[in-house]
Amino acid sequence: MNFKDKDKDGLFRSIFIAYFILLLHVVLLAGIGLTIILFNGVYHYLPWIMGCIGILVLSIAWVFYKRIRKHSSEIKDVLSMPQFQDKNVEVRLLGGLASFKISANKNHQIRIGRHASSHSNSPLIENSSNETEQKILELAALFEKDLITKDEFIKAKQNILQG
Repeated sequence: MNFKDKDKDGLFRSIFIAYFILLLHVVLLAGIGLTIILFNGVYHYLPWIMGCIGILVLSIAWVFYKRIRKHSSEIKDVLSMPQFQDKNVEVRLLGGLASFKISANKNHQIRIGRHASSHSNSPLIENSSNETEQKILELAALFEKDLITKDEFIKAKQNILQG
């Protein structure tokens, strides 16, 4: 008798597993059918969907622009603040692909210069002391990397300082 009870439990489990597998196949087929119908609709209405997304992006950009214009001031007003007085500001766009240096001259008027790679008649506004300092820093970096000797470093430094 004990053998027949174990056999009934095993038979019940096997039937339950078979029905469960069958149910999973039905759900899988229904999901595939729903996916086909959904993608067919997406493909059919794709121009409308893309148009709505474009309008949404443009409206968000417009709201953002209006908010920025409302809460920000002109760049010349910002640069005339005491924090920016006699300092250079460099604006880099697209990872430095486009770069602008903005500075206030001695009369506190704002001048905008183009990046050095553009061939323009208006030079960048930069103090000669900053250029000298930059050259010496580059020279020191070469010396620290052992690319030049100490004698070459001293000679080049004297040439930079003498002009």
